[in-house]
Parts: sequence; C-alpha cells; structure tokens
Amino acid sequence: MTTEQKARLQVLVCTFGADGIRRVASSAHPRLDGVEYIVSWQQEGATPLPESLRRPDFKVYATDSTGLARNRNHALSKATAPLLLLSDDDVAYTAEGLQRVMNAFDSHPDCDLLTFRYESASGTKYYPGSQFPLDAPPKGYFASSIEIAFRRREPGKTIWFNEHFGIGADFPSGEEDIFIRDCLDAGMKGMFVPATVARHDGATTSGRNLMLSSRPLTKGAVFLRLHPRSWFARMIAHALREIPLWRQGKAPSPLSFCANWIKGVNRARRLKAFPTAAPASKPSGHEK
Repeated sequence: MTTEQKARLQVLVCTFGADGIRRVASSAHPRLDGVEYIVSWQQEGATPLPESLRRPDFKVYATDSTGLARNRNHALSKATAPLLLLSDDDVAYTAEGLQRVMNAFDSHPDCDLLTFRYESASGTKYYPGSQFPLDAPPKGYFASSIEIAFRRREPGKTIWFNEHFGIGADFPSGEEDIFIRDCLDAGMKGMFVPATVARHDGATTSGRNLMLSSRPLTKGAVFLRLHPRSWFARMIAHALREIPLWRQGKAPSPLSFCANWIKGVNRARRLKAFPTAAPASKPSGHEK
C-alpha cells in the first residue's frame, strides 16, 4: 500500500510491556493492499520498538493506561479506516484471511458488525456451520475478541469498550459480550460468518480455572447487562449445569456459584457499570 492509498481495513492490535511488543513483532502480519495495523502499546519501562515493526503499514501508539478495555479503546481512538478488526499480540494472519474480512463486509452491506472464526492447535471452540444474526445466537456460541470486526462509526457515535470489564478491570473478562450487546443496542446489525480469518494458539479465557470465584462473579455482572430481567432464572439454570463438575471436584458448589453470581450483580450495580444507553462518547475511566 502506497502513502497515497488509504487503508480500508485496520487491524487493532493491543499489547502490554516489552514481551508483548516482541510477540507482535514475531507474529505473522502480511503486507496487503488496503490493510494497516494499529498497535496500542501499554508500555512498561523504556523498551525500543522492534525494527520489524517499523513498516509503513504499521502505526504504533504508546499509552500509559492500564487494563485491556482501556487499551482497546486507545486503539479504537486511533482508527481511521472504514473497517476494523480486533486483535491481540499473538494472533497470526494470512493475506487470504484478511481478505475474507473485507469480502464478508462486501457480501453483507447491511451489516455493521461481523464475527468470524479463528483456528488453533486445540481446535476445541464450538462454531455453528452456517451464518446467523448475532441478536439470536445458537446455544453454546460465544465470540472471542479476535473474531470481531465492525464498521467504524462517525465521531460521536463510536461504541467503546466498557472499562469495567476485561483483564485489569473490575471484572476480568466479559468485555466482548458487553461490546457486542452495546453495538446491537445502538442499532448496528450483526452477523456471524463461518469464515476463518486468523490463527491463535495461545491460552484463552475459555480455558480459565473453573474453581475461580471471579468466573461466576463476572457472569453475574455480564448477565445483568445481557438479560436484565431474567438473570436470576439463568443463574439457577447455570448452577444446575455445574452440579456434575462440582461432584467431580472441578467446580465450586452450586450454592457458592450462585452466591458469587449475586455478588457480581450487586457489584456491577454499585459501580454503576452500565449506562442507561449504549455508550456513544469516549469513557473517562471506571470507578474504584
């Protein structure tokens, strides 16, 4: 891509510290006409930028912010292309995969938000075999952040990540679910497209320790946003499904699960984590 050409797709890469920026440098980021990489780098000390990232299709922006959601919002604030794809520092791309993202938006001109698939060595994530609207997902489906792409909205209508959620925030996960719901509530039409666009072999939040109290606590907060009228009934249903894992010693008791879920609901309410409408202005940070 020459300096006269404008990017059509920007990949928003978030990373932290010296090891993170080295992971970005060692991951596959093909040169492709119409594609740029925006790197939001939460720095920790004075680390030089790897020489391999000094490319015309890379733009690296340092920030002293903390927390993954703030990092994503920093990257989003630097975006200028009409199409945006979320990414992490250890995701590998091919030119074909990135082209699929742009082709999918061409094939779905009425959609503002698309989710895709990624491949990994484990291959354990469930994907439906056909496309479906994101406001009616099939049971068992969830979107990872690195599968989410969307059309950039005009200034003043940007949907930002809720900074109460994600690594380093009040709730250590769930930011993707909240972001998608905020987008849909803002009138963006969303669709899952069964196309593989990237490879990621690192650990994901879906492999978290089932015994952690933060898991049901975060679920409580997330379900308060996604299902404000039925979160209690859904909590009971989830707790019942946990019983076999509890009997195997792999999960806390259903009583403990529900107690932490309710703590999450109450904590989200106390923090006023959810505005009355989808956020259309840049967040100023979350409460302590």
